[in-house]
Amino acid sequence: MKLPAIRQLPSGSWFCRVRIDGKDVCITEPSEAKCRARAMAYKTGIIDERRAPSGAKTLAQACDQYIDIRRGVIEPSTIATYEKYRRLYFQGIMSTRLSALNDHLLSQAVSCERQKTSRRGRPISAKTIQSALGFIKCVLKENKVEYDKILAPEVKRRVVRLPEPDRVIRAIVGSEIELPCMLAAWLSLSMSEIRGLTKSRSVYNHQLYVVDTVVRVRVGERTTPDGKKKGIYQDIKKEGGKEEERTRVLDLPPYIESLIAQVEGDVLCPLTVRQIERRFNALVASAGLPHMTFHQLRHLNASTMAMLQIQKEIARERGGWKTDHVMNQVYTHTFDTPRLEADKKINAFFEKQISSARPHPQPETVAEKLRNGNKSAMNLKKHKVYRLFRE
Repeated sequence: MKLPAIRQLPSGSWFCRVRIDGKDVCITEPSEAKCRARAMAYKTGIIDERRAPSGAKTLAQACDQYIDIRRGVIEPSTIATYEKYRRLYFQGIMSTRLSALNDHLLSQAVSCERQKTSRRGRPISAKTIQSALGFIKCVLKENKVEYDKILAPEVKRRVVRLPEPDRVIRAIVGSEIELPCMLAAWLSLSMSEIRGLTKSRSVYNHQLYVVDTVVRVRVGERTTPDGKKKGIYQDIKKEGGKEEERTRVLDLPPYIESLIAQVEGDVLCPLTVRQIERRFNALVASAGLPHMTFHQLRHLNASTMAMLQIQKEIARERGGWKTDHVMNQVYTHTFDTPRLEADKKINAFFEKQISSARPHPQPETVAEKLRNGNKSAMNLKKHKVYRLFRE
């Protein structure tokens, strides 16, 4: 009996897909022998997929099946993200059978993730845990595992203070990464969009067509001589952006066109992600600017459009944001100088209103001035008495 190919997944498990009665059955096991034996059991009818309880699978097996069914259907970058969640998060319950999972156990797993630290020694962010938990929920839903409510950390919005645009531009102009920085700060392009630009497909008739992206995805791992495991990454070029709205056409400013004309070859930015980020960090440090990431140049663009009071619909279209909420709550911040000017205007307005609302003191009569010991009033009284005696 011929079986489909059995291959090893990046997670270390072994995977095979067999077809039973026109339906694909995904098999994931910790060893190649177990995977082959289970596939034979399905093919010979020893195991009936229609009667096999889904709760008998472990969460790890369910995650592997969820990912492998989608290979070749969804973007490689999304598959790489799923594999990252499968490999790094919720490892304490990965060996638990689906039938044993409940709200309490899943909430405990979330609490454990909150106590862990990242490779940089920092606590794992609430946003990362929520994203990984969202992946787990999708896996549970596909396997018809019911749950009521899982306690998850709340994502709080951080207050971001970006440097003034003029200071950032002065640091960028003339640098070796001026073009990618200007594309991000001026035209609101992301790293993957910048790396996907070419003269042949992206530049035409003084316009920039954002139609291709280059993403860096993990394709495997290797063991270093000292026994540590490191990921193997590869650049993958794909048509279109992360979202449908990210595929857009922008008018090219003459200044950026002149920078593009100086590029040798077809690719506008042949540098890797690491090279761009390292050079940008050095640029920020040498200019004495507060710490900011290359991606925050996109935040700078959104904040500048808000400062210039650009119509929100136009700003969202230029930046390729899917909703106003993402543009306003994530990317738009305030600059210090306009914020101080706004504070001054608001303070002056309220001070004026308070001044007009406060009752003005009435002028004192001569008798009141005398009672209060006013010297000018005393002199006035003496003058009147003197005049009376003269008359």
